[in-house]
Amino acid sequence: MTPFLSGAVLVLALAAPLASAAQSAPQIPVKIYAQELVDRTIAQHPDLRAVVMHVTPPKAGGNVVIASSIGRIGKPSEAADLDVIATGKTRVTMDTGNKRIEVHLALHDVGGDIIGSLGLVWRYPVGGNHAEFEHSAGVIRDMLARRILSVACLMDAYPLDPLATTRSRAQTLVDDALLRHPEVTVLALRAKVKPSGELVLLGSTFGRHGKKADADDMKVLDSAAPMTGVYSNGKRFGVDLALRDAGGTAIGTMNVGYRYASDTKALLAQAVALRDELQARVAASPVALEELDP
Repeated sequence: MTPFLSGAVLVLALAAPLASAAQSAPQIPVKIYAQELVDRTIAQHPDLRAVVMHVTPPKAGGNVVIASSIGRIGKPSEAADLDVIATGKTRVTMDTGNKRIEVHLALHDVGGDIIGSLGLVWRYPVGGNHAEFEHSAGVIRDMLARRILSVACLMDAYPLDPLATTRSRAQTLVDDALLRHPEVTVLALRAKVKPSGELVLLGSTFGRHGKKADADDMKVLDSAAPMTGVYSNGKRFGVDLALRDAGGTAIGTMNVGYRYASDTKALLAQAVALRDELQARVAASPVALEELDP
């Protein structure tokens, strides 16, 4: 007869195999930026039954579920998901009884590169057709791509600084600008925050809220002229500009990116116009960039 195990011994006995499994699986934080994107997608599309992201984290040995509305975080991706990533081809499947439709498609970053796969599940209505769901899946995937700068960003804690406000006035300005300017691929606002006066990222299309400025960011703050560069292996033209108050004092910075084009002067003019637009809105608002803007 198996001897009786005390509560403490039983817990330890059960925990041992779980700990071993945890050590062999990729260690992924509970709330990362990828999970925030999944949560937003579910909130914006209540008809969805599941959203799952399959990505290979930096320095990881394989592709796994990094974010999901149904758990299974860290679960190794199946061969079918890997095939979607390798080929870029969308896969549509129906469950037994044709009650659910699953669309698996390549997940892109803002530059258009395939970085993983995205699984979306809907209840399949009587008389429904695959094309409608494939179209909806493509729209959702493309909306997510505008918010994905890189795989590394997806793995960041959200918010990056646990004390940072993610619904700030700066984030409202970023979100509004993204809707009004479909040509914008990347946008971030930094500002000096009280009481420290440090330059901090307050709103962006890629998370990292609360990240303190580095030396390059400080150069933008002190520069009278825009600073430009080409990023993402030549796919993105980026412009960094200082944000100024009505008196001309630098209060923050704006980083904006566009799909690269040979006419960089035109892109630079667009960036300056957007900066001026945002400066006017900042000056007209009684709410500081770092303050909550529900």
